[in-house]
Amino acid sequence: MSISAPITHRPLFWPRLSAVSALALLAAPRLTPLAAQAPSAKPAFAVPSWAFPTAPAKPNTGPAPRPDSVVLQHVPNSTRAFTMKQVGNAFDIPDWFPEAHPPMPAPAQYGGTRPNGRACGFCHLPDGQGRPENSTLSGLPAAYIRQQVKAFRDSTRLAANPAAATNSMHLLARSVTDDEVALAADYYAALRLTRRNIVREVAQVPKTHVEGMLYAYDRVDGTADTSAGTEPIDGRLIEVPVSFARHELRDPTVPYVTYVPVGSIARGRRLATRGPAGAATTCTVCHGPQLLGKDLVPPIAGRSPSNILRQLMNFRSGARHDSASVTMAPVVERLTVSDMVSLAAYVGSLAPSAPVRRAVLHSK
Repeated sequence: MSISAPITHRPLFWPRLSAVSALALLAAPRLTPLAAQAPSAKPAFAVPSWAFPTAPAKPNTGPAPRPDSVVLQHVPNSTRAFTMKQVGNAFDIPDWFPEAHPPMPAPAQYGGTRPNGRACGFCHLPDGQGRPENSTLSGLPAAYIRQQVKAFRDSTRLAANPAAATNSMHLLARSVTDDEVALAADYYAALRLTRRNIVREVAQVPKTHVEGMLYAYDRVDGTADTSAGTEPIDGRLIEVPVSFARHELRDPTVPYVTYVPVGSIARGRRLATRGPAGAATTCTVCHGPQLLGKDLVPPIAGRSPSNILRQLMNFRSGARHDSASVTMAPVVERLTVSDMVSLAAYVGSLAPSAPVRRAVLHSK
């Protein structure tokens, strides 16, 4: 697959002068207005478009089942059956494993005001496992979830995606009430995340293409097979469902494989534990010693590597400038794309063994 040219964003930070440089400036003759120069900015951060797969899928030609209302679909280990029309209903979502989680509150199952207030579980799934393009909600602090919905609503959480800085969450956030958000946030905060991702370090990755907002293997049935050919990993992070059809059926148990360059996990471990700029910039300072969260700081261990990578890029480019950017800015300003790939690989490879949080349900 071809890699599109990177998109350049404006720099967020000006370089700081060292103590020696500052003394030298004080000792230097006063500059005339014409000679005075602003300090040189750091090179702009180039966002690689491969990190944000967004090419639209070709209708009825990919590996996903066709959207009819007759043929019943199934996923492994579930006794339930749905048609593709039911699977695509964003206002009464399919639930393949209702016994695996408590009853969903109305905002998670049915959503809010139409047409934009879709059910939370449509993208993030009934058990909060989410998908790489949607992120996981299970186990996040309820207050953090509410905070992020507000950031989408206020457009302080945008995306570095070269195709579009906004997405359906921005419309949804403006279509739901605070009470609806609180109910869903409490529900998802009480759930436990299950890691479904296998991180593989490779020099050559199976050939993939973009289906919607996700990579899929180059087989007709969407499953892995190197007979379709390989290509150099070339510094990328490529996350792929083992079955694209199950992904499209919103199966919360479908595994994903993340391909990264050789040595990424060890390098990511060093960055996470030592920090890109010393101890104060380690991931463990805010996210806890096992990256399982601390207070209102979210747990990140075991979550989708591609989603983690995109959030780092969102912070680094300045697209995400919500309250969390204050503490993230000193970390990401020193990270290269290769650093971010390594961090995402390491963090995504960890076990998400955070304790289940007690739900405090909100009601009118």
